[in-house]
Amino acid sequence: MKTRSPLIQMEPEILGGLPVFKDTLVPIKRMFDCLLTGKSLEDFLRHYPSVPRATAVAVLANEATLFYEDISIVIDAVPLT
Repeated sequence: MKTRSPLIQMEPEILGGLPVFKDTLVPIKRMFDCLLTGKSLEDFLRHYPSVPRATAVAVLANEATLFYEDISIVIDAVPLT
């Protein structure tokens, strides 16, 4: 299955196709859940040492970029009145 980042894997045979950090069994959602509960990226990385720090940072940056691209499309679609 294709993803928008080479750092994310989505394969039916790996956790049923959940997006995971490439070459790990760690779901991407775990990182976001950790951050949303007020924990730091360092806390997440301590609990999941198989995820390289550079990979986690790159995934965060990539997802932020995609979010801003998506929201820009929505904002541009709203007519100015």
